[in-house]
Parts: sequence; C-alpha cells; structure tokens
Amino acid sequence: MAANMILGTFLGICSYTDIRKKVVYVKVIVPFLLIGILLCISPLGNGIHNALYGTVVGLAILILSFATNGAVGEGDGLVLMITGFYLGFLNNIRLLCMALFLSAIVSVAAVILGKWGKKTELPFMPFLLISFLIIKAQEILP
Repeated sequence: MAANMILGTFLGICSYTDIRKKVVYVKVIVPFLLIGILLCISPLGNGIHNALYGTVVGLAILILSFATNGAVGEGDGLVLMITGFYLGFLNNIRLLCMALFLSAIVSVAAVILGKWGKKTELPFMPFLLISFLIIKAQEILP
C-alpha cells in the first residue's frame, strides 16, 4: 500500500511538471528511484529480480528516444524505469500499454475535432498516472 502511494505521488509530480513545463526533473526521479530500490530489496517489495526486469520496459523506451532523436521523450523512459522498480515487468508493460492506448484515443479525438495538429506534442505523464490509477482500482474492485 505504501509503495502504491509513493508511486502515485511520483507520477502525480511528473504529470504536473510535464503538463506545465514539458519536462521531468532528475531531482524528482532520483529520490523516487532510491526509495524504489530500498522497497524492492525490503521484505515488502517484489524482489530485486522482478524490479530489475521491470526497468527493462523503461530502458527500451529510453533507447527508442535516442534512436528517434527525442521523438519519444527521455523522461518517459526514465519514469518507466522507476515504475518498473515498483510494479515489476508485467504490470509495467500493462501500465505502458494502457497509457499508450489512452493517449492514442485522446490524440485521435483532438485531431478529428480540430483542437490539435498532427505535430502537437502531448504530455505522456498524465496518461501514465491515469493508467496507474486504473490498474490499482482494478486490483481493489471485484
């Protein structure tokens, strides 16, 4: 439960800065990374192996960012590496897929309605936050 609150706080902060300034700060990432490492090696965590496998998702996005010269944000990859420590591999994949799906729906709707152009940059962190909340709600509700 504490890990979920910590991760939700992290995604909330990242969403705010992504919307307002289109940036994810390293000074936010580092403390939550350290907390994630401590949690995964504690008896309350998922274990170091599951946590490290979870970071692979973010590492893949980070590599994609470099390969596309920043078309995909580096911050997205770094944040997904952090969420991997908290969620593990499968839940981090679920988080990414759901966030991509939600952002695609919003993007298509906004383009069709004429609110955005095809080149409009979209903050991705809010979609990660919403996806995280949906995943956690699914765990609670029957």
